[in-house]
Amino acid sequence: MRLLPEKIFDEKQVIVLDKDRKKIAKRQTSNFYQVLPFTTGKSDSIKNALSDWEKEVGAFSRRLLNQDLSAKSFNTDHLLEGVLDRVESLPEHEDEIHTFFSDLLLQRDGGLNVTHPSMFMYIQGNPATKKKLGTFLADLTHHALDEEQIEKIRQIFKSEQNETLLDKMIVNLLPNLNEKKYTVEHALYSSLPIKLLGEDLIYLAQHPQYFLKEINHLLKYYLHYVVSQTTIKINNFETSNWHHPSKLFYTLHHETTVTSRRKTMNSGMGLLNSASENIFVHELTMAQLSCNSHNPSLEQDKSKIMTYDEIYKYFESLDETDQIQFLNDIDLQSERILTYAGLENQVKISQTFNEAVKQLFNTMKTTTPKEAQSRYGDHVKNIAKSHFTKRRGRLGYVLSLNQEMLILMCAVSCKNDRITFVELLERLSQRGINFDNESSTALLLLLEKINVIDKKSDSGEAQYVKPIL
Repeated sequence: MRLLPEKIFDEKQVIVLDKDRKKIAKRQTSNFYQVLPFTTGKSDSIKNALSDWEKEVGAFSRRLLNQDLSAKSFNTDHLLEGVLDRVESLPEHEDEIHTFFSDLLLQRDGGLNVTHPSMFMYIQGNPATKKKLGTFLADLTHHALDEEQIEKIRQIFKSEQNETLLDKMIVNLLPNLNEKKYTVEHALYSSLPIKLLGEDLIYLAQHPQYFLKEINHLLKYYLHYVVSQTTIKINNFETSNWHHPSKLFYTLHHETTVTSRRKTMNSGMGLLNSASENIFVHELTMAQLSCNSHNPSLEQDKSKIMTYDEIYKYFESLDETDQIQFLNDIDLQSERILTYAGLENQVKISQTFNEAVKQLFNTMKTTTPKEAQSRYGDHVKNIAKSHFTKRRGRLGYVLSLNQEMLILMCAVSCKNDRITFVELLERLSQRGINFDNESSTALLLLLEKINVIDKKSDSGEAQYVKPIL
């Protein structure tokens, strides 16, 4: 296995040189499938998408069903007029009827008020956000689930399911969507979160009103789950285990006291913050290492960035001579970058895979603009802060879940099962949510408060959680 510098230094690959091929002009991963749906630009598109999240749900549903919504084909004012034309009313009641249906059908910004899952496909996205986050989740769903599982999710967003008479009237007035074959833009690195998302969506859809109320929160949580896990896994270099989620500890919003000794302080937002500061450089480093002779996908229009642990597995299979050669290739790459950046060459001869990779990573860290690194990493933090943190005085932002989110995640974790409280904690952990003893006790008290805890015996030695929905 050899590194291929001619692939790395290419305007379609990782490092673009100026026209004289003497300096680094830019760093990119445009010829690879995206790892995360971010850019290093100054735009607030991710923040805007998070604050206008229903539009991302619209993009998610359309991509899953291979449907496209033309901006010119749908106007909510025309929809309101169509409904009013079909409603008989006395002249003196017209204003009241207009107000009633306007409030029922339209949001304050004039957008469609969703009363049935099929209507999500008519939520038009903001062109400025490019619907990146909904696209990201849909791409991962296509990767992680088989066609039968995807079809079950598609059925949720089809109009025949659980329609009221009013829903039917509204859907019949909506324009036909156009068939569209979407191109996948993102690669999948761990299927577990998306498989759980599929299970949870299908279960939630069995409770139509709760589904409409909580689908935004569920999809946003899984976005946070995937992004945070990907960020932390990559930051652990070749030691990462992608088959099991890294433990992130949360508190509960209503906990009155959180001290610096709590687990969430070392394995929560602080861990995510430090990892997010490196994520852009990690992508650049992995992209360079992916330009190797063992990666046939380099000849395709798009190829997948290999993770450190994937590359390390191939490295381990090499004989000693080839291993030394590959380490030398990586060290030479570090030298080239420093030379193009006009910096002093202080590259050391690496003895191990970890030494070589970390040296290349540190070289990229030094030669990549700090503003670009910061802007890229900020997206990870902004997703967490959008719904999954609480500011705790001098401790700053701490990973935390409010009561509504806790009940939602407990509901989809239990589903229709009666399980022990310990098993509930295990199922939450699979979904990336972990609690220390204090938070576990607070969660148990909350579940007792909403009357979903059963005691196995009078002694109360084992607590069982009943289905919540």
